[in-house]
Amino acid sequence: MTNFRLHLLAATAFGVILVAPPATARTVQIPFNASNFSDPLDIDNVYFPLEPGTTFTYKGETVDGCEVVVTEVTSDTRVIAGVTTRIVHDSAYESDTCTTDPSALVEDTLDYYAQDDSGNVWYFGEDSFHCPIFTCAPSAGSWIAGAAPVGALPGIIMLAQPRNGDTYFQEQAAPVALDQATVKGTGVKVVLTRDDAYPPGTFTNCIVTKEFSTLSNGANEQKSYCPGIGNVLVDEHHGKVFHSELTGVSSAARKAEDAFTFRKPPGN
Repeated sequence: MTNFRLHLLAATAFGVILVAPPATARTVQIPFNASNFSDPLDIDNVYFPLEPGTTFTYKGETVDGCEVVVTEVTSDTRVIAGVTTRIVHDSAYESDTCTTDPSALVEDTLDYYAQDDSGNVWYFGEDSFHCPIFTCAPSAGSWIAGAAPVGALPGIIMLAQPRNGDTYFQEQAAPVALDQATVKGTGVKVVLTRDDAYPPGTFTNCIVTKEFSTLSNGANEQKSYCPGIGNVLVDEHHGKVFHSELTGVSSAARKAEDAFTFRKPPGN
């Protein structure tokens, strides 16, 4: 895993400038209770807002060309573990150029989120598909809280008040998914370096998290979340570094011809 210095992390090549006091390590455990979600679809956490109709686009250069990820906050919902969740549709494309042509689609995922009464955003699972050559098949990474695998519980994707040093489970679905996150810095300045980054300029008062799993042999991701937008930058460490930045935010729903037919989750 990457060695982060808590007093000063200056990764200007990746657009993150973090100055923070030493973190006090703590594990955050919030018991899940469906009764704590009186308005679960009102997801307005400052670092993870999900407004239906909003589409985020991310781009990053790879050794083979370019990866584009399109994330659409849909108006669709699904009841999971007694809570009505918001469906977010992620599409990942890989090609020698930055394209969202259907022929470049490699992965398609439906993620399920809800916000509790304290402002924590919870992750209730995903239906994930691998999509080689115009065909998509369910992937082994899919999981649904309260359903499969047995014992799967919702995790927290974003705390209401993230503090430096906080560690928490984002996915609690052994043996399929056991992702965790640690807040590595708060009050962070983030500079997007791509020519097509959007919105341009410098973000302030962001947080940086390190996301990891005991199931992935040391691989991890460093993500930057900024107020009022959410995730703006990702650095993946899987033996090599992959850098992806936010390049577009749109409040209009994507046209069907820009992607493949939207897949309804089971039971809808």
